[in-house]
Amino acid sequence: MSIAERLAMAPELRDTTIWDKPRESDIPKDDLEEYRRRKKAVTAYLNGTTFATIDQDYGYAKSQIYRMMNRCLTVRPNGTMFGFHALIPGVSIAPYMRKSPVNPELAAQAKGLAGAFIQLMAEHEGLYRYVEKHALKAGGKSAAVIAKAIRAEFLKKCAKVRAPNQYPFNTDDQGARALVRFIDRMREDHYATKSGNEEERADLFDQPLTAQPSGAQQLRPFEEAEHDGHNGDFYFVIKTRGRRGEWIYTTPMRLWLLILIDRSSRAILGYAYRLGSTNYPAISVMRSFVHAITPWKPKDLTLPHLAYKEGAGFPSGVAPRARGRLVDLVCFDGAKANTAKVTMRGLTRVMGATINYGRVRYPIARPFIERLNQTLETHGFRRLPMGFNPKGPKEERESALKAASEHAVTTDELEQVIDVMLANYNADSHEDLVNRSPIEYIRMWDSQTVSPLRRVDNPEELAQRFLRLEFIKTIRGGGDSHRTPYIELWWARYTNDVLRKMKDSIGKKVRIIVDVDGDIRLIRGYLRRGSKELPLGILKAGPPWHLTAHTLEQRQAAHRANRIKKLVVKPGTDMMQTFKEVRQREAEERKSATNQLVKAGRIADPDMLNRERDARARVAKKDWIKLK
Repeated sequence: MSIAERLAMAPELRDTTIWDKPRESDIPKDDLEEYRRRKKAVTAYLNGTTFATIDQDYGYAKSQIYRMMNRCLTVRPNGTMFGFHALIPGVSIAPYMRKSPVNPELAAQAKGLAGAFIQLMAEHEGLYRYVEKHALKAGGKSAAVIAKAIRAEFLKKCAKVRAPNQYPFNTDDQGARALVRFIDRMREDHYATKSGNEEERADLFDQPLTAQPSGAQQLRPFEEAEHDGHNGDFYFVIKTRGRRGEWIYTTPMRLWLLILIDRSSRAILGYAYRLGSTNYPAISVMRSFVHAITPWKPKDLTLPHLAYKEGAGFPSGVAPRARGRLVDLVCFDGAKANTAKVTMRGLTRVMGATINYGRVRYPIARPFIERLNQTLETHGFRRLPMGFNPKGPKEERESALKAASEHAVTTDELEQVIDVMLANYNADSHEDLVNRSPIEYIRMWDSQTVSPLRRVDNPEELAQRFLRLEFIKTIRGGGDSHRTPYIELWWARYTNDVLRKMKDSIGKKVRIIVDVDGDIRLIRGYLRRGSKELPLGILKAGPPWHLTAHTLEQRQAAHRANRIKKLVVKPGTDMMQTFKEVRQREAEERKSATNQLVKAGRIADPDMLNRERDARARVAKKDWIKLK
């Protein structure tokens, strides 16, 4: 049916006063002028203006007007029209539908899967009905809980219609995360249709946001802070040493920059970065707070023409009374890394802060961090030889890729660029601070106030607690396996001389403490006996995780490669060294292997001196197995 026929059947559609309209304050500034021009052109068409006049006044041809009208008249799942919302540049009014099948020859894929789950649901109605039945009858349960409950049966049903090398069986998580997202969208569309009025549902969010500042100048430093992750608009190529000491290079990469900014002083308190274009995990969020608490020291700069400004730095290192200061309230968006248990526990229990979550893609409650991200892009990253404007011409992005390949840097040099850029920002004057820099403002406030400050005397110890997790595990062993008692955590078996002799404690619970960003070969255990705990000392991981110090992320990377049969670990050898050697060998032929090696971080040399001692430690001094 043509647009003219639709308007003839429903003349009320010509009345644009009843169309849904977005709030112009929610539209990005770069897109606002284009949106207004489109709105005027569509309104002029409905008022009877000729196409020639519209083309002359607004620059839109007849075909473009028809396309915009079709978008405006498109109906949402709840039965309402998109209206003027469809004219916002970059807004998609139809869900992405994948057409090409997933390549079954690639094992454990992590990329190139956009729309694969929706395609699976569209091709097999029985799977869709099974998920729908459980998703819509689960009451107030979260999508993650529902997905976990039905996942086993869901995969069994998938096995009846899909081969083992087809989606979802050829992915890293077998579609677990896609199932959660699908249930979320299904329930959202269902309840929106049931209510029949999306505008009423949107009004629920119009109540005042507690995270929105009424006046930043009324705050004191460290009282309220904003945190966000931003994907930098610049490419870089990392170089690292190969097996023979030669340089090996990654493909052009991007990074996520996570920043914590103080609302009162506009000072950047801390930051962290994450290599790659994929999203960042909760551990990266916690690293930014660790950086904010740990006293800052300037880096040794090796790149030419790179220097700190006078007065540059971070409050923890250059403002005396800011050392060990704690933030009272942190404003986040709804990203999964921000709502993770690790993040909530670290900020509320360890730091004692309050968390306030705003709406995703609605930055009005976090104006300072959003403005900072824009400033860093326009006056920082995009001015680098490898910087680019995402909305610029194609040639600009190609030039950035070429420059990144010509100016390869080490990880240390990349950290220098980031540290200098953010530290120098803290030395720049701001109009809102009466032309003071953020560092000068904090020093001035500290020199004039007599109010008590929330701070810790040992910030390094508190920073370690941010990345410290606790688990309750069961002592395994004995039985038909005749194994000495051990605790299993993250694909490794932990034990020590004390635990090996505790044959009577098999099956009992143990509380363990692990530093996920430290050497996770070593954990501390406590045997639970009623309300008391018996310390077990330090438990050490057994082969193949026993020789090389590594973090949780490094173990996850090596385990992922081992699970898809990319590694062959010989008995007695070390998994991390095998992972490193295989990736270095593969890097000689393909740069993507260098990407994985660099993302895993620096892998230390194996602890060869302890190999003989570890071999002796695996044999208990006293046999706990009772022989008949």
